[in-house]
Amino acid sequence: MVSNKEKQNSIKLSILIIHFDSDIRLRVKTIPMIKNLAVRSKYGFLFGTMWLSVILVYGQPLYNGHVFDAATGEDLVDVEISLFSQGVSTFSNDFGDFVLNSEEGNILAGNYQFFHNTLIWNTDQSLNIRLVALDGSTVFYTPDVGISGTFLFPRLSYGIYILQLSTDQDKQAFKLFSNGSQTYMVDPHSDRYNGRPSQGQDTLLISKAGYFSREIVLSGTDTVLNIGMLSGNFEELDYFLQLVAPVAFDLLSSEPSRTHAADVRSVKIIYDEKQDLMYYMNSKRHRLHYFFARDFLDFRQGHAVFNNTQYVDNPNRYLYPANINYYEGIDTYVLHLVAANQMSCEHLYRLYEKLLQTSYFGDKLVFFANKSDWDACTDIPTISSEELFAGQNYQALNLTENYGYLTQVKLEELEDTYLSRREIVLLDGIPNDVSVVAGIITTEFQTPLSHINVLSNSRGTPNMALKDGWTHPTLTALLGQLVYLNVRADSFEIRAASLEEATQFWSQNEPQTPIFPAKNTELDGLVDLRSADYSFVDRIGGKAANFSEILKVDGDPAIPTPEASFAIPFHYYQAHIEQSGLDVHIAQLLQDTDFLHFPSIRQAKLTEIRDSILHTPIDPALVNLVLKKIDYFQEFSAFRFRSSTNAEDLEGFSGAGLYSSHSAKKGHQSKTVENAIRKVWASLWNWRAFEERSYFKIDHESCAMGILVHRSFPDEDANGVLVTRNLYNPNPGFIINVQYKEYSIVFPEPGVLHDQIMLMAWSVTPGQNFMIEYLTVSNIPELNGQRVMTDEELQELGDYAMRVKQRFYEHVPNNCNCPFKEFALDIEFKLDSEVSPRKIYLKQARPFR
Repeated sequence: MVSNKEKQNSIKLSILIIHFDSDIRLRVKTIPMIKNLAVRSKYGFLFGTMWLSVILVYGQPLYNGHVFDAATGEDLVDVEISLFSQGVSTFSNDFGDFVLNSEEGNILAGNYQFFHNTLIWNTDQSLNIRLVALDGSTVFYTPDVGISGTFLFPRLSYGIYILQLSTDQDKQAFKLFSNGSQTYMVDPHSDRYNGRPSQGQDTLLISKAGYFSREIVLSGTDTVLNIGMLSGNFEELDYFLQLVAPVAFDLLSSEPSRTHAADVRSVKIIYDEKQDLMYYMNSKRHRLHYFFARDFLDFRQGHAVFNNTQYVDNPNRYLYPANINYYEGIDTYVLHLVAANQMSCEHLYRLYEKLLQTSYFGDKLVFFANKSDWDACTDIPTISSEELFAGQNYQALNLTENYGYLTQVKLEELEDTYLSRREIVLLDGIPNDVSVVAGIITTEFQTPLSHINVLSNSRGTPNMALKDGWTHPTLTALLGQLVYLNVRADSFEIRAASLEEATQFWSQNEPQTPIFPAKNTELDGLVDLRSADYSFVDRIGGKAANFSEILKVDGDPAIPTPEASFAIPFHYYQAHIEQSGLDVHIAQLLQDTDFLHFPSIRQAKLTEIRDSILHTPIDPALVNLVLKKIDYFQEFSAFRFRSSTNAEDLEGFSGAGLYSSHSAKKGHQSKTVENAIRKVWASLWNWRAFEERSYFKIDHESCAMGILVHRSFPDEDANGVLVTRNLYNPNPGFIINVQYKEYSIVFPEPGVLHDQIMLMAWSVTPGQNFMIEYLTVSNIPELNGQRVMTDEELQELGDYAMRVKQRFYEHVPNNCNCPFKEFALDIEFKLDSEVSPRKIYLKQARPFR
């Protein structure tokens, strides 16, 4: 039985070789049957009196390529290239070129094959090879090269050449084209250059002394294989033109300068469009794209011109800077562009394709759209915030160190568990609040501006998330022991510690000096906040006093704040506790050793104080004042009563989440003004508030509760927190956390992401003061993938926050002793459409450590 392949190889083939003599006459030749060989014809041309006939032979698999140093681009000589399946091998020549034949198949006598830079022949007589330029001059002549073998051509200048092959009995001529690096046989049918499908997949083994060996899996189609190799000496490494293996990425990578995530390594890149070269920079040595462009790409126009021309779409742009961030947990490479990098989808696609061509990334390379302009670039693989976080195990929140006893507590048991300030607590979720502890480890990722992280920041204690923390072998082995915990941006350290080193650390780092907040209870009546300022903190508390400073910010338009605002001063709180005799009772408790030393007694007594405040009748004169005030604001039916103590929203002590706020509604039977006021007053004696003040050595009897009142937001469009300092890198800017409607930013549900935005305080776009860069995007289902705020709203919010920051920096006393860029406020804001479509409101501002 004859196979199909045998039938094919036994077919008689007639091949037309068309050529022209000087009078352009067409001649036809017929070649007889050739066994075991598939042959196809090509046209040939005669230049002058020279015959040119082109025959492409399909025979044995052939692998042709070029080997170079991936760092320098220099050709590599004497590199050994072997075919894994058969053990055949060859070496690269003086130009770094090679050709490798497999042992499969045969080429019959009298036939030639040309593939890229390589000629293969098998003839009855020794072959002479001559290459002639079109002007008739001989480029080279190599006689008597044998009856069979391969010949690798040298590098030729750009142009067309005539290859003359001759034996004593036969002469052939072929038309070649060189692009300056590779040489091809011309195919006049398609104006392309010849190629040949290979005979299946195999692996090339590439090795050279002093270099990392490589394995190249061959694809189903032969191409010229451009193979970069990594030298074992990287002391002076500046860049690679290709990333040939993960080890190359490791050699170049550093901690990313622009990410809030851990377990991430980054390599800076620049695509030079003029040279069509991708530069993978040694990011350990070159921290800025500009300096690399100046030193290696001959960019001599200065840093400002680089930023204004090479990050912005304009006729002078030819460089495209970016970063590749590797997320180890999900084994993914993410193309990252800074917000200032104006890049169209077309250029983004070009950059992405060049990365694929010059790296090993393959389908592991994706793009994260960190600004809304790129949401439309859907023709390249993208990754969502959820997917990025899914593979992360570690999150650094408050980067600092401390000592404490490692304690594991279930979230459901937290309320009934006493935690001392000497404990580092491991929790199986995110609590709304935690009393003063030496450190916090949660198994759920937190929002950076959540209450527990703001408290950790204020306390100066470490805070981190570790998804597998509950069963992490290092942590479980240390449970119950005194440990040292150091939270770093990309990793953490935890180890057993001695009591001696811990005691020394505590004495040097914990608050030691007693604090006696100023308290003035003489002022009565409701306070018009437009006539108050920061100095009123001793009468109306930090929150209300800071609110009054927001009202004083200069400029047009005025800073939007919640309508119908006023303050209830300390006078009424003090009168209330004196009426019930609580002032004397509190003074006695603070001298009671059992109260001070036994947490269970302290908790019970604090509950009694709160209950007493709630059940003591309130001064009816105050209630009438408030009712009259809120009735004046007829357009609002509900009001928010917010805590404002002289131990809250202060420099060095934020008190975030320690006290309570409550609402009252006009005509409501239970949500009355009386109840709202008493609940806020009672929260001064919350368990965690008392513990926090004790840790900071704040005198409890000096504390008093005022109340900030304004209209409430029953159906807000969004809520958020903004810090007026860049928390992730040195560039001036703000960090914004904002979430849809009433989904909480400070008390987030497990697995819920919010829009986290780096709002850089400069822009390359005329008319804009800020550059918007998203770090995460909300995964709330109702948003359907949309951003919580528009770019225009973020620009507006940035302008408001900058003006508030300027006011506090210049007019409110602070101990920052820092430049304006480093001065930070924590600003709470809302978006609401009850009064006017989609209006921004600034609710609160307080110093941020």
